[in-house]
Amino acid sequence: MKTSFNYPEEDKNSSVLITAPTFNAQATIGLIKGYSNELISFSDFKMVLLTAQKQIKKEFELVLSTKITLCEIVCLGQEEPSVSLDFIQYPKFQIEEAVLRKAIIRLIEILMELLQQNRVVIVFPDNTIMLEQSETIDPNITL
Repeated sequence: MKTSFNYPEEDKNSSVLITAPTFNAQATIGLIKGYSNELISFSDFKMVLLTAQKQIKKEFELVLSTKITLCEIVCLGQEEPSVSLDFIQYPKFQIEEAVLRKAIIRLIEILMELLQQNRVVIVFPDNTIMLEQSETIDPNITL
């Protein structure tokens, strides 16, 4: 939905206000390949993300913008540098929510494969899903 927004009379500039239904999703991906000691650099991660975004554009014919933030996963002995991925319903390129969810899940699947990750959790507004390659647990985690 596009809505015109006019500034007060003395300001001749105007802009367009574009709104979209609120939608967001979040996933965190580790920056260590598998359960090795091989660190994935932030610049390498961004290159892999770009590759995955291009694949999503080809498969779904949509643009999937991603906010990335460095973070760390800490769990009972596991300390892994990671990247948090945030997705929204970007007002400029609105996508049907069901398609947006499928595209996000597919993007995470591609990243998991290319970055050799065992599992990733995606948090949607109404549910949380986990994608898993195997049931193997990081050996640094003490249960």
